[in-house]
Amino acid sequence: MENEVVNLFKTYQETSEYNLLVSFKGRLSQEVLTELGSMIRTSLSTESKIKKIFAVFIELAQNMLHYSAERKINEEQKDAGVGILIVRENSVGYHVASGNLVLNEKIEFLTERIQKINSMSKDELKSFYQQQLRSERPEDSKGAGVGLIDIARKSDGPLVFRFDKLDGKLSFFTISAFFTKEN
Repeated sequence: MENEVVNLFKTYQETSEYNLLVSFKGRLSQEVLTELGSMIRTSLSTESKIKKIFAVFIELAQNMLHYSAERKINEEQKDAGVGILIVRENSVGYHVASGNLVLNEKIEFLTERIQKINSMSKDELKSFYQQQLRSERPEDSKGAGVGLIDIARKSDGPLVFRFDKLDGKLSFFTISAFFTKEN
Protein backbone atom coordinates (compact mmCIF):
# COMPACT_ATOMS: atom_id res chain seq x y z
CA MET A 1 0.00 0.00 0.00
CA GLU A 2 1.44 3.32 -1.05
CA ASN A 3 1.22 6.54 0.87
CA GLU A 4 -1.29 8.84 -0.78
CA VAL A 5 -2.67 12.31 -0.28
CA VAL A 6 -6.01 12.25 1.52
CA ASN A 7 -8.31 15.02 0.32
CA LEU A 8 -9.51 16.32 3.66
CA PHE A 9 -10.31 19.67 2.07
CA LYS A 10 -13.25 18.06 0.25
CA THR A 11 -14.52 16.66 3.57
CA TYR A 12 -13.94 20.02 5.24
CA GLN A 13 -15.99 21.78 2.56
CA GLU A 14 -18.80 19.21 2.77
CA THR A 15 -19.07 19.76 6.52
CA SER A 16 -19.00 23.57 6.40
CA GLU A 17 -22.80 23.83 6.71
CA TYR A 18 -22.81 22.30 10.18
CA ASN A 19 -20.62 21.69 13.21
CA LEU A 20 -19.48 18.07 13.33
CA LEU A 21 -19.41 17.21 17.04
CA VAL A 22 -18.61 13.49 16.74
CA SER A 23 -17.74 11.31 13.78
CA PHE A 24 -16.68 7.69 14.00
CA LYS A 25 -16.35 4.95 11.41
CA GLY A 26 -15.15 1.48 12.24
CA ARG A 27 -15.52 -1.41 14.66
CA LEU A 28 -17.32 -0.29 17.76
CA SER A 29 -16.19 -1.38 21.21
CA GLN A 30 -17.32 -0.44 24.69
CA GLU A 31 -14.12 1.60 25.14
CA VAL A 32 -14.68 3.57 21.94
CA LEU A 33 -18.31 4.13 22.89
CA THR A 34 -17.23 5.48 26.30
CA GLU A 35 -14.81 7.94 24.68
CA LEU A 36 -17.36 9.12 22.11
CA GLY A 37 -19.89 9.58 24.90
CA SER A 38 -17.42 11.79 26.77
CA MET A 39 -16.94 13.89 23.64
CA ILE A 40 -20.69 14.36 23.30
CA ARG A 41 -21.11 15.33 26.94
CA THR A 42 -18.30 17.89 26.62
CA SER A 43 -19.57 19.32 23.31
CA LEU A 44 -23.17 19.61 24.51
CA SER A 45 -22.60 20.54 28.15
CA THR A 46 -24.80 23.65 27.84
CA GLU A 47 -27.60 21.98 25.84
CA SER A 48 -30.78 21.27 27.84
CA LYS A 49 -31.53 18.14 25.79
CA ILE A 50 -28.11 16.57 26.39
CA LYS A 51 -29.55 13.51 28.17
CA LYS A 52 -31.94 12.74 25.31
CA ILE A 53 -29.30 13.31 22.63
CA PHE A 54 -26.80 11.17 24.52
CA ALA A 55 -29.36 8.36 25.04
CA VAL A 56 -30.23 8.30 21.34
CA PHE A 57 -26.55 8.26 20.41
CA ILE A 58 -25.99 5.26 22.71
CA GLU A 59 -29.05 3.44 21.34
CA LEU A 60 -27.93 3.95 17.72
CA ALA A 61 -24.42 2.84 18.65
CA GLN A 62 -25.73 -0.30 20.35
CA ASN A 63 -27.88 -1.09 17.30
CA MET A 64 -24.76 -0.85 15.15
CA LEU A 65 -22.71 -2.89 17.62
CA HIS A 66 -25.27 -5.71 17.80
CA TYR A 67 -27.00 -5.74 14.40
CA SER A 68 -24.53 -4.58 11.75
CA ALA A 69 -24.06 -7.26 9.09
CA GLU A 70 -20.39 -6.24 8.89
CA ARG A 71 -18.58 -7.85 11.83
CA LYS A 72 -15.02 -7.76 13.13
CA ILE A 73 -13.41 -9.50 16.06
CA ASN A 74 -12.15 -7.17 18.80
CA GLU A 75 -9.22 -7.57 21.19
CA GLU A 76 -11.24 -9.77 23.56
CA GLN A 77 -12.14 -12.04 20.64
CA LYS A 78 -15.72 -10.75 20.74
CA ASP A 79 -17.75 -10.17 17.61
CA ALA A 80 -18.51 -6.44 17.13
CA GLY A 81 -20.46 -4.47 14.54
CA VAL A 82 -18.90 -2.03 12.09
CA GLY A 83 -20.52 1.18 10.90
CA ILE A 84 -20.54 4.95 11.15
CA LEU A 85 -21.91 7.31 13.81
CA ILE A 86 -22.19 11.09 13.68
CA VAL A 87 -23.54 13.89 15.82
CA ARG A 88 -23.77 17.20 14.06
CA GLU A 89 -25.16 20.61 14.89
CA ASN A 90 -26.63 23.31 12.68
CA SER A 91 -28.43 26.56 13.44
CA VAL A 92 -31.74 24.88 14.34
CA GLY A 93 -30.70 21.68 16.07
CA TYR A 94 -28.79 18.44 16.31
CA HIS A 95 -28.78 15.34 14.12
CA VAL A 96 -27.71 12.01 15.56
CA ALA A 97 -27.25 9.36 12.88
CA SER A 98 -25.81 5.93 12.32
CA GLY A 99 -25.20 3.75 9.32
CA ASN A 100 -24.26 0.13 8.88
CA LEU A 101 -24.71 -2.84 6.60
CA VAL A 102 -27.89 -4.89 6.91
CA LEU A 103 -29.07 -8.02 5.15
CA ASN A 104 -31.58 -7.18 2.42
CA GLU A 105 -34.01 -9.61 4.04
CA LYS A 106 -34.25 -7.17 7.02
CA ILE A 107 -35.27 -4.15 4.92
CA GLU A 108 -39.01 -4.85 4.87
CA PHE A 109 -39.15 -5.44 8.65
CA LEU A 110 -37.13 -2.29 9.43
CA THR A 111 -39.14 -0.16 6.99
CA GLU A 112 -42.48 -1.33 8.40
CA ARG A 113 -41.27 -0.94 11.98
CA ILE A 114 -39.98 2.62 11.49
CA GLN A 115 -43.04 3.68 9.49
CA LYS A 116 -45.31 2.32 12.24
CA ILE A 117 -43.28 4.17 14.90
CA ASN A 118 -43.29 7.39 12.86
CA SER A 119 -47.10 7.25 12.54
CA MET A 120 -47.61 7.28 16.32
CA SER A 121 -48.15 10.20 18.69
CA LYS A 122 -45.95 10.56 21.78
CA ASP A 123 -48.70 8.97 23.92
CA GLU A 124 -49.07 6.07 21.49
CA LEU A 125 -45.29 5.59 21.49
CA LYS A 126 -45.30 5.42 25.28
CA SER A 127 -48.02 2.73 25.27
CA PHE A 128 -46.31 0.79 22.49
CA TYR A 129 -43.00 0.96 24.40
CA GLN A 130 -44.60 -0.43 27.55
CA GLN A 131 -46.41 -3.12 25.55
CA GLN A 132 -43.12 -4.20 23.93
CA LEU A 133 -41.41 -4.42 27.33
CA ARG A 134 -44.09 -6.85 28.52
CA SER A 135 -44.15 -8.98 25.36
CA GLU A 136 -41.89 -11.86 24.29
CA ARG A 137 -38.41 -10.86 23.18
CA PRO A 138 -38.09 -10.89 19.37
CA GLU A 139 -36.20 -13.96 18.11
CA ASP A 140 -33.13 -12.14 16.76
CA SER A 141 -33.20 -9.27 19.27
CA LYS A 142 -30.43 -8.55 21.74
CA GLY A 143 -32.87 -6.58 23.91
CA ALA A 144 -36.58 -6.04 24.37
CA GLY A 145 -37.10 -4.66 20.84
CA VAL A 146 -37.71 -1.14 22.14
CA GLY A 147 -34.65 0.71 20.81
CA LEU A 148 -36.28 2.38 17.82
CA ILE A 149 -39.37 3.22 19.87
CA ASP A 150 -37.19 4.83 22.54
CA ILE A 151 -35.30 6.86 19.92
CA ALA A 152 -38.61 8.14 18.51
CA ARG A 153 -39.89 8.99 22.00
CA LYS A 154 -36.82 11.11 22.76
CA SER A 155 -36.38 12.87 19.39
CA ASP A 156 -38.19 15.98 18.17
CA GLY A 157 -39.45 14.60 14.89
CA PRO A 158 -39.90 11.46 12.87
CA LEU A 159 -37.03 9.05 12.37
CA VAL A 160 -35.49 9.54 8.94
CA PHE A 161 -34.00 6.50 7.24
CA ARG A 162 -32.82 5.10 3.94
CA PHE A 163 -31.38 1.96 2.42
CA ASP A 164 -28.67 2.03 -0.25
CA LYS A 165 -28.58 -1.36 -1.94
CA LEU A 166 -25.07 -2.70 -2.42
CA ASP A 167 -25.80 -6.09 -3.97
CA GLY A 168 -28.27 -8.99 -3.80
CA LYS A 169 -27.40 -9.66 -0.16
CA LEU A 170 -26.54 -6.35 1.56
CA SER A 171 -27.70 -2.77 1.86
CA PHE A 172 -26.38 0.20 3.79
CA PHE A 173 -28.94 1.35 6.37
CA THR A 174 -28.87 4.94 7.60
CA ILE A 175 -31.11 6.24 10.37
CA SER A 176 -31.22 9.73 11.84
CA ALA A 177 -32.95 11.45 14.76
CA PHE A 178 -33.33 15.22 15.15
CA PHE A 179 -33.40 17.49 18.20
CA THR A 180 -34.37 21.16 18.03
CA LYS A 181 -32.37 23.74 19.94
CA GLU A 182 -34.24 25.39 22.76
CA ASN A 183 -32.14 28.52 23.13
